[in-house]
Formats: sequence, structure tokens, C-alpha cells
Amino acid sequence: MSNDFIPASEAEFLSFATTFNAGVTAHGTLLGIPAVLQTGNTAKLTAYTAAYHIAESPNAGKLDREDRREKREDLTKNIRKIKNAYLDADPLDAVTPEILMDCGLPAKDRIRTDIPDPVEVVPFTLEGGEYLQIIVNHPARPPRYNGAVARYKAGGPAPATHKELTESKLLTRPREILTFEDTQLGQTLYIALYWQNEKGRLGPPSPIQARVIA
Repeated sequence: MSNDFIPASEAEFLSFATTFNAGVTAHGTLLGIPAVLQTGNTAKLTAYTAAYHIAESPNAGKLDREDRREKREDLTKNIRKIKNAYLDADPLDAVTPEILMDCGLPAKDRIRTDIPDPVEVVPFTLEGGEYLQIIVNHPARPPRYNGAVARYKAGGPAPATHKELTESKLLTRPREILTFEDTQLGQTLYIALYWQNEKGRLGPPSPIQARVIA
């Protein structure tokens, strides 16, 4: 694979996505991955697999290849969501090198023992972006850190504890854009950040901040 864990070629991507889905299916309950996210990934893989074979057929045309591209983008988005929220962030502290390998991912970051756990709280600010976007600003990640893990929820009552922030995303740049759906317009985003080191360990949570999605 390249620096990005997503392979470039269609054939390699299909092989990786199949392996990743098998790993998620096998370990999803242990990792706390919601069943709807697991079954959704399987459905997106099935759709991409069908589009892949059609696009590879001798009579395939431009529309077939475009359909494959769209199905790949949809599957890729779901794979990144699962990886960021449940393999990188590891909210249940259950990820092992073996699980990563079962998902077709490198395990080297999980076996290093010379990296101290994060102790700093991530300072951050929120600002409005374009339509349905909220921008998260935080300091550049320290050396040997993967980035800042955002845990958040949109809508509903204000969370009483950080455990109520059920969505998760790894932020690797000091300025990250979160984009929401039309149905979330006017809802309030509640969000906190945690530093994550190269072992996948999280630091203490920041205070929860809130901003209306506009």
C-alpha cells in the first residue's frame, strides 16, 4: 500500500475492502462497532463488487466505470469512518495487532512500547464554514501523535458526560472541516477532542463545546 492505507488500483482495492469487511464482521462486536455500520459496510462492498465486475467486462462503457467510481467512493467513506472511529480511536481499548492484520491494516503502531500516553488536553475552537460545515481548529499534532480524536454528536439534549458523544473521527490537520447532512441543519453539534499517540492511546478529554450547524 501507499502512505494512504487505501490501495490505488481497483483490483487491489477490492481485495483490501473484502479483507477489511471480513475483519470488521469478525471483530465488530468486540470493538463496539454498531451492527448497522457493519451491515452497511457489507452492503456497500456488495454493491462495489458488482459494479467492479461490470466495469471490467469487455462491453463496459463510460457509465459503468462511473458507477464503479461512485460505489468505490461510497465504500471508501464507510471504511474510513470505521477505521477512524473504532480502530484508530479504539474507544473500548480492544484493538490488537492481530485484529488490525485481520482487517488488512499494518499493526506496527500497536506494538511499540516506548511512547508515553498523552497527558495534555487539546485546546480547540469552532467556527462556521460553508453551508452545513463546522471548522475545528486545534494545535498541530505533537511528535509521535496520530492526531486529535474528535468525539461528538449532533442534535438532541446537551450531553451530561463525554460517554454520550457517540460519533468519532481522527483529525490529522490543525484545521479540519466537519460536514453534515441537510437533515441536521439547525441542530447543535457537541464535540470534545482527545490527543491520540502512535500506540492509539488517548489523552484526557477536552471540555465539551457546542455550535449550531448552519
